[in-house]
Amino acid sequence: MRATLLIILMVVFCSCGRKSTNETGNTGSVIAIDLLSEPGSTVKKLSEIAENVQYIPLQTTESSLLGGIRRKIVTTDSKIYISSGEEVLCFDMSGKFQFKIQNTGRGPEEYTYLRDFDISSDNRFLALLTTSKLLIYGISENGFTFQRSITLKDPAPWLVSIVPETENILLSIAPFEGIEPTLSLLINASGDSMHFKPNCYKYKMAREHNYQSLNEMIAYSVEDYACFKEEFSDTVFCVNAKDNLFKPRIIFNSHGTLTTPAIRAGLEQVRNNLTFIAYIFETPRYVFYKYFTMQAQNALLFDKRANTKHLLYKQDLQSDQKSALKDDLSGGPDFNIEFLNSYCSGGRLFSFAEALALKKYVASEDFKNAQAMDTKKKIELKKIADSLKETDNPVLIMLTLKK
Repeated sequence: MRATLLIILMVVFCSCGRKSTNETGNTGSVIAIDLLSEPGSTVKKLSEIAENVQYIPLQTTESSLLGGIRRKIVTTDSKIYISSGEEVLCFDMSGKFQFKIQNTGRGPEEYTYLRDFDISSDNRFLALLTTSKLLIYGISENGFTFQRSITLKDPAPWLVSIVPETENILLSIAPFEGIEPTLSLLINASGDSMHFKPNCYKYKMAREHNYQSLNEMIAYSVEDYACFKEEFSDTVFCVNAKDNLFKPRIIFNSHGTLTTPAIRAGLEQVRNNLTFIAYIFETPRYVFYKYFTMQAQNALLFDKRANTKHLLYKQDLQSDQKSALKDDLSGGPDFNIEFLNSYCSGGRLFSFAEALALKKYVASEDFKNAQAMDTKKKIELKKIADSLKETDNPVLIMLTLKK
């Protein structure tokens, strides 16, 4: 009976149904997005998608200096957590530094390399993913307190997501070897396996290729869901507190152009019409995603409420241009959408403005002549810029999107 059930589950999971629709739109409760269809318009201004923008100067102290590597931002109702190198720093919503964790070393409570982290939705604990273990720390007003260490077996995961409103943890595994039994594993706070999705995309790696990528998997949280997409799949799955099942949430109709295991194994020639979905992040109303073709990179926004698709930018692969939206809400500098799912949390988008760059912009004619829908915000931004030193931490820009 158990063997029969396992076979049924594997058939269901391996059937990543590519439901097709004529237009970009919803199919029941599953969001269906036509990857290659033409967008209806181009988003150029913050007011088109956002209801508020805040500039938050992150307090600069010897303990709170942000390095050049900013990997992830996680927000709760009252706190902002930012990873910088091998640290996780906590600020309150006004930017005041609270505390941080920097336990580099080889002890039971320490780590040699920080792969990823997440914060529980109730702000009670931190899950810190290292190369060989998952470290759990409690969170209080005074800082992080070590609770336990969970040893991880190979293949080691690369991303960690705490399922909102639970202590369950979703681990995402990169298909580096091609024969991993699972790429998505759900465990409880004790490290016991609760559910997994069988790897339906196994392949045998050709030695001469040895292909590895930083975008092996995608994971993010939205509302009460933890979501993930595996590399060769066209489907974003989700899991929430109601049950421990992986359910389809978004299906990208790629018209058969996604990268395949055969291509990765070197058994199939790379096609000219190949596509690769590199980044996805989601808010209650929007899905932001970026995909590559052999010729260009394409950044788009899907409006779930209006059932419409909009272009953020399209450019050739050699360009380093960012997706910059005009800040017509406060007259501030252009808002760069950093296409990392780590720059989206709690229904908000984030970007950074270096202190020196912000001071120069506010002193420029462009700022003086900028039209702002909220003149009070423009005045407040000038006060913030004038109060900064050139060597201060970058200013966090927080964009609250329309619902």
